[in-house]
Amino acid sequence: MNQENTDNSLLKIRNVVREYILPRQRLFSSVKRFRALDGVSLTVNFGESVGIVGESGCGKSTLARTVLALEAPQSGKISFKGEILHTLKAKKLRRMRSGLQMIFQDPYGSLDPRQSVENIVAEPLSLLGEMTFKKRSEMVAEALTNVGLSPNDTVKFPHEFSGGQRQRIAIARALITRPALIVADEPVSALDVSVQAQVLNLMMDLRDNYGLAYLFISHDLNIVRHMTTKVAVMYAGRIVEQGSTQTLFDHAQHPYTRALLEAVPSTDPSKKKRNIGKNYVSIMSGSNIENIYENGCVFASRCPVVEDKCKNFSPVLQNFQASTSARFDNNTQEIHHKVACYKPYDELVKT
Repeated sequence: MNQENTDNSLLKIRNVVREYILPRQRLFSSVKRFRALDGVSLTVNFGESVGIVGESGCGKSTLARTVLALEAPQSGKISFKGEILHTLKAKKLRRMRSGLQMIFQDPYGSLDPRQSVENIVAEPLSLLGEMTFKKRSEMVAEALTNVGLSPNDTVKFPHEFSGGQRQRIAIARALITRPALIVADEPVSALDVSVQAQVLNLMMDLRDNYGLAYLFISHDLNIVRHMTTKVAVMYAGRIVEQGSTQTLFDHAQHPYTRALLEAVPSTDPSKKKRNIGKNYVSIMSGSNIENIYENGCVFASRCPVVEDKCKNFSPVLQNFQASTSARFDNNTQEIHHKVACYKPYDELVKT
């Protein structure tokens, strides 16, 4: 049975593990594996925008590819609208993909320069089966209009557009099948700052107009705060903290989350850096994940408040019960704040 009961959940990720075999250093050396996703669990509800943040190499893009069933997990499961994606046969998976689209990071590399805009935008329509040329043209024109472009642009080619316009074409391509979920992997990082706001506002308008859900992957915390209602923070293939966007930004509990927030430049001189005796920015100086304890917390080697327990036992992501962490979404349902840490910030400052 591929069917799985769902309430308001659109996408369910449960204990997903994704590993890669590393190149051998020597001919007869043992095979080593890199675990890009290490037991990741997350839920995206209908119409919800969920942000995934973390530094390079933490597993964000691997999670995106696995969600899209471009890669299969070694263990765990991913269900979309109640169907477990990596167990579906090719024909059924192809039909499911009409409801699950992606916006890529690079608006220059993600569009085929040899294809016209009409062919680029219409490409996902093959997932819906056969249709007349007239219907196809009408749907392409509507998609372009929805993203602020002209139907007359269908005969043009990608090189005739600016970076922001190309990303609008990419959004039109993702939107044309009327998906329930769009995975956006750094969708504006390659654009000029002046153009980023226009594309982000467009994505928000489309979310409101069509009830879209977003899995929004970004390293820019200001954008994530603006675009999402829930955030998951990843480090070394694991989610170390998650909760409502407002709660996580205002009351971050995990040392790594606080380090990320400390690293965000502020134009307000009245805002003091939040720290607990040490500068959290200093632990962000290295971008490589090194010296991870085999059985302990993945962040222990860089944590400013590490204890012996952290080096030997990995903390479990669980609900944080502090009164400041309770927030409610638009449906008045509580979004639990979860943290994988033996010494969350609120408990630390009390001692």
